[in-house]
Amino acid sequence: MPYSEEPSAAAYEVRRLAGAGELVNRFRAGSRDERRRLRAGAAEIARPLVYERVTKPVERNRRHYECASTVRRMLPDCLDRFHDDVDAVLDDLFAYADKPIMNIEGWLTSRLLRATVDGYRRRRGERGAQQRPRVPGWLANALGRDTWLIDLAKAILEWVGTDAAAGSSLWPLNAFAERRAGQTGDHTAGESVVADEVEVVLTAMRRRRAWYEKYVERPFGRKQAQVWYPSHSSADAHAEPTPLSLVDPDERDEAVLHELANVSIEVMITRIGCGEDATVVITDVLGTVFGGLQASHDLERLPADEGGLHQVAALIDDPVKLKRIVAAVLDLLADLDRPSEQ
Repeated sequence: MPYSEEPSAAAYEVRRLAGAGELVNRFRAGSRDERRRLRAGAAEIARPLVYERVTKPVERNRRHYECASTVRRMLPDCLDRFHDDVDAVLDDLFAYADKPIMNIEGWLTSRLLRATVDGYRRRRGERGAQQRPRVPGWLANALGRDTWLIDLAKAILEWVGTDAAAGSSLWPLNAFAERRAGQTGDHTAGESVVADEVEVVLTAMRRRRAWYEKYVERPFGRKQAQVWYPSHSSADAHAEPTPLSLVDPDERDEAVLHELANVSIEVMITRIGCGEDATVVITDVLGTVFGGLQASHDLERLPADEGGLHQVAALIDDPVKLKRIVAAVLDLLADLDRPSEQ
């Protein structure tokens, strides 16, 4: 059985202070070493409760039977979540145990759910994710009010805010597929179907770029990348996995083009404001910004797979098309100078 060791002096001290109603004050007034000692003593008391009451049921539900058998057999990610829950319970103890507590195990047990949920939400907030994931009305409308797609959107928002990983995939498609079967009753749809539905939901989310970047891209980008352990192929060569990308190449190209266009407009306005000829400035800036790509650009693409920047560079190299582009930019700059109508 885990945690069967003889309790430490620190654990006895925590019990004594809790019984006297002095635990919170002593912890707050203590030195760094004293707080560390009290926290270690409290952890001895809290860990078995968290494992039996919180961790074990969750791991059984995930079918992680080894993780549910003993702490010593827990997988690294599951063990990290267990430690996070213990930390959340300790934070709650040293914040609210300011009255005499004769049965500290009973007091902790009564607050386990609240403490671990609050800790989970706090960690989500630290990652930039929604603390309480919800699907806004505009997104539900974009998904046609489809019950499953709305639930999938919520699952995506939940997933990006956790520190869990999905192995070699961006999304836990197997878990999503099980969730789909439970809600729709359709047990025939596999991961490929769910992957397509994930793209449908993400496309709808991207309709509001700022919202998508804040609640999906930013927290997703804070997930820890999985460590790749090389495996040998039948030819006794190391088989490397397919690189993962958070966005499609076209979407990445579009973002780069928008950024370069904004820079170009600012430079054009500055130079034209200094008295330079507008046509000369536009031609020069476009050629400088879009005409010369770095040698390292798009090395991951196939030779025939030209992205948006290559296409823009080709347009600028064509005198006829460049003339049309210059005319369009002149109209744009004129619109920017024109006062808006009330």
